[in-house]
Amino acid sequence: MRIITPRYTIIEDHAINHLNDILKKLSINNPLVITGKKTKKFAPKEFDFIYYSELPERISGYDAIIGVGGGRAIDYGKYLAYKNDLPFISIPTTASNDGIASPIVSIKQPSFMTVSPIAIIVDTKIIEKSPKRLLASGFGDIVSNITAVLDWQLAYKEKGEKYSESSAIFSKTVAEEILNYVLSSDLKEFHKKLAKALVGSGIAIAIANSSRPASGSEHLFSHALDYLKEKYKLDVDSLHGEQCGFGAIIMSYLHEKENKNLTNLHIRIREALRKVKAPTTIEELGFDKEVIIEALSIAHKMRDRWTILREGISKEKARKIIEELFY
Repeated sequence: MRIITPRYTIIEDHAINHLNDILKKLSINNPLVITGKKTKKFAPKEFDFIYYSELPERISGYDAIIGVGGGRAIDYGKYLAYKNDLPFISIPTTASNDGIASPIVSIKQPSFMTVSPIAIIVDTKIIEKSPKRLLASGFGDIVSNITAVLDWQLAYKEKGEKYSESSAIFSKTVAEEILNYVLSSDLKEFHKKLAKALVGSGIAIAIANSSRPASGSEHLFSHALDYLKEKYKLDVDSLHGEQCGFGAIIMSYLHEKENKNLTNLHIRIREALRKVKAPTTIEELGFDKEVIIEALSIAHKMRDRWTILREGISKEKARKIIEELFY
């Protein structure tokens, strides 16, 4: 599989104005734009477009795909580019997850590798105006890199799993930097810092050719919640990043129990999530306590991935952990 990192990355106010210059540099003349009905207003008007909800499997006559919008528009754009062997340009309108820069597509589970963007254009004026809940969700997604890397290191130590120290350090550093920023600032530059961190996370995934730098036990927990939403037909609208951030509180707590160097990590993560108004209690996340306990007890089954959950924890132990953390 051909994994590339972006040739051009622009993260600034009014970055969208650089699109035509980047297209010229890349010798792209006739791109197809993939967008959503709410985000079409941000898409360049001079090119053909398709709503991601109406996406065909094959296209012809175009020399690139541009994704303009939230996670779905970007994911479907990447997928279409991958299926048609075309370069992909990412223009996110919010910063809700690291898919804006990674080769991973999550239009179905399990997620899978496609193609990394050849260019990323993040207009921070547009990001600033996006729903605050989506930005909080993006922070939950990025802060979970900390536990993902701890899990990856554990898998390397206990199972001899392939490990990229450069990708791990890069991913953890961008997550820790924005964690420290949130805890120590007035958040005036939060949307800009978040966008840069999510792009960095996506690039770390591309370098590693694996989701490992940004997906560990906290993502397994999130997938378990999604599974239980479907199983029990739950009317819960929690977002992916919200679930991952909440999961990071739990998983950092479990890592702390085995690593004295991680003292108070779960407290710092919880405080930062609370500061950006992301869910930090079971009630805020929208689930019943019993569902959270069940999700924690089955999370290890969601994917064949070695984490701090190892071969799983019992419902009794899961209940004890949840009560220690949230009651």
